[in-house]
Amino acid sequence: MANTINTNVIVPEVYASLVRERIAGKCKVAQFLNNIGDLKGKVGETLTMPKWAYVGDAVDWNIATPMDVTQMKQTYTTATIKAIQAPGVKVADYDDEVELGNAINEAANQQAIAVARKYDTDAIACALESPLKYQLATKNTVTQAEMIAALGLYGDDRDSADFDAIVIHSLFAPSFYLMDMFVSTEKTMTKAGNGITVNGVIGYFLDIPVVLSDRLYDSTNKEAFMLFMKKNAISIIPKESPFAEVSRDASLRQSTIYLSQFYAMALTDDTAIVYAKTVLPTD
Repeated sequence: MANTINTNVIVPEVYASLVRERIAGKCKVAQFLNNIGDLKGKVGETLTMPKWAYVGDAVDWNIATPMDVTQMKQTYTTATIKAIQAPGVKVADYDDEVELGNAINEAANQQAIAVARKYDTDAIACALESPLKYQLATKNTVTQAEMIAALGLYGDDRDSADFDAIVIHSLFAPSFYLMDMFVSTEKTMTKAGNGITVNGVIGYFLDIPVVLSDRLYDSTNKEAFMLFMKKNAISIIPKESPFAEVSRDASLRQSTIYLSQFYAMALTDDTAIVYAKTVLPTD
């Protein structure tokens, strides 16, 4: 009799690549992370990341006098090295062969969702450390005038090409559908197709993509919020891509798949993110 090979044995490197491919498409805020190098250090240790200092709030201007000028300054921020894990999953050879669907692919998909949500949770926490914040008048509602005012916190430094996105909770979507600058075909800044959701983007406001993420929710104050995000606002230093390990129980012909990762993440540009909500922290 010819020898046979058990094709159900999971190769960790191949499985990890399946997870990595799926993570990118499932991140909302974290899809815009700026990777600034490889992590060196132990879990729980802190490291430093370069950070741009905030130039200060806008003030009243006497038009008969020159405007105030300040030099851009680079400082440093610290970030804690974290270890995360997706829930481990068990895949039996029998189930993978006879159940409808592919159990290994489904496991990779679900672990990717778990990691992506953790990335987003950490990235949102970093974003809320920004000193730039705008107070909305009504919970879960934003007006066109408020959108323009929030963008006004960037001063004249708001070229659309400098932004990654405006990320909003879906509760704000009805507000956008009422904005002339978002849906009116008579406005020159309105993009064709606005209001149609494609890959999480519901359209463009002043040529900036508007992305849906229901993770932008303050459960304490029971309100949704928005993030205006410029490029390279939040940085990540990963130890590795998500790392897969497989524990094989030959007696049961069953594999347990573990997925973990080490990384550090921090807000590294105080001028890059504006968050908007009704309840703002007191300084």
